[in-house]
Amino acid sequence: MYREKGKERENDVETELKVAVCDDSQADRNILSQLVKKTADDMGIPVHIQEYASGENLMEDILSEHDILFLDIQMEGMDGQETAFAFRSQNRNAVLVFVTGVAVPTPEMFKVYPYRYLLKQELLSKGREDMSAILKKAAERKKHVYLTAFYKGKMMQLDSDRILYISLKKRGCQIWLNQEKEESPINCNSRLADIYAGLEMHNFAYAHNSYVVNLKYVAKVEGNLLVLMDGTALTISRSRKEEFHKAFARYLGNKYPKKQYGV
Repeated sequence: MYREKGKERENDVETELKVAVCDDSQADRNILSQLVKKTADDMGIPVHIQEYASGENLMEDILSEHDILFLDIQMEGMDGQETAFAFRSQNRNAVLVFVTGVAVPTPEMFKVYPYRYLLKQELLSKGREDMSAILKKAAERKKHVYLTAFYKGKMMQLDSDRILYISLKKRGCQIWLNQEKEESPINCNSRLADIYAGLEMHNFAYAHNSYVVNLKYVAKVEGNLLVLMDGTALTISRSRKEEFHKAFARYLGNKYPKKQYGV
């Protein structure tokens, strides 16, 4: 299953940013939510803000597919670090922002790829510039094509720009990422044909009946072999060769319209 975020619709629901504010202090949630709303209004960005009083409450509502998460580091129960890891296991694309009063970020926290760290005491005086950058970043990500994958009852959202290729496995598929190699491959229950149906128009092509490739990451094509930018070498099957070469030629032609390429 896939969805193209940022696509215009009559009611503009698709362009609305879903913002989660998770903090065990009601006063701090109010300050942050008001800052988000005021900045978004000034930027002309529609937002829907949902507040959560704990990490547990946030994770109970994880299927809301938040675009931004503002997360307090120090909370009762699940603290910010524990909540961040749980959140990232099911939502890899949201803009994650840690909010803290006194807590110092630990090296572990960088593993969940936070975009910013905000100091609570500076939100009212210096928060507008940071908030503008955060909203702009989330709006940019929302324009990308996202693949929604399910595995063992858990939902994951993956930016198609991060996908190198997707291969068949015994039941479902494996998704290989361009970065975060410790996370690859990601297993999902979807059929390869169903995934390809959503990605075909976004520079993905079959190179073999067993895998589809993101043409963006093809570094070299030689005969029946293609090499991805990370060094991965894949065989182009005889049955898919003509189809793949045509798709790659179209991709290069669209990317470099003033030049002629042959494959």
